[in-house]
Amino acid sequence: MNQAVKLLLCLLFMGVVWASQAAALQVVAEQRFVSSQGEPVTQELLFNGSGFADFVLRVQNGAADGTQRVSSALVSLNGVKILAPADFNQNVQTLERAIAPLPAGNTLSVTVRSNPGAFLVVQVLGAPTFQLPPDPGPAGDATLEGVDSNGNGIRDDIERWIYLTYPDSEKLRRALIQEYYPLQNMIIHGQQQNRDAVYDDMYAMMRSGECLDYIHPDDPHKISAELEARVVNTTERTYGYLKASKILGGGTFRSSPMSKLKNSCTFNPDEIFN
Repeated sequence: MNQAVKLLLCLLFMGVVWASQAAALQVVAEQRFVSSQGEPVTQELLFNGSGFADFVLRVQNGAADGTQRVSSALVSLNGVKILAPADFNQNVQTLERAIAPLPAGNTLSVTVRSNPGAFLVVQVLGAPTFQLPPDPGPAGDATLEGVDSNGNGIRDDIERWIYLTYPDSEKLRRALIQEYYPLQNMIIHGQQQNRDAVYDDMYAMMRSGECLDYIHPDDPHKISAELEARVVNTTERTYGYLKASKILGGGTFRSSPMSKLKNSCTFNPDEIFN
């Protein structure tokens, strides 16, 4: 194989790797910055970088049709200049720069200097760094409790399903994990015929369902049913779940008003971008 062919194959391989990495990038934070009348005003976008790597700053200048573009702007990350006024003009549609934010407490500052109404859409992109446990295989279904090799309280098969099915939404992943805990506990407590624990589990499931409804109001019941099918996936687990359902027969559980659904989350959804 001559050197030219080797070089071509190397470039093609690098292109495939780069394309796969670029496709894996997800939006960590995003904000629209609009120019206004008067003196330029610096606006800030706050975000955390934990759980991501290989960050890229992407800036869309104005609308897709070329209107409302910014002629001058200044973008800095944690006080370090990333884009200068010379990087912008009416012919620039998109800008990208590799950046290295901190795991937490990042401040992206943007000053738009242009005609009123011109705008920038600024995105921070990153590749998720999920540290998922290995697939437990048949061993994961051998007991009610399953396999939890990393000791974080979540069955390995369920943890993998949640993260691999919903890699683009940390809010949704957290809501599903919140719903997983009482569902899994209900199986075990039902098998144990522990009435008080089953009632506590049901109360927690009510709250987790409300949290999921707040975060994903379009089809929360479908997503919840998908999770339940994954958790209650063996004959033994089904029996435990049915025993819990029998214990709950005749019980009443008060739901939260629509205006309070966010309070049912065990985390603050407003602190998570996606």
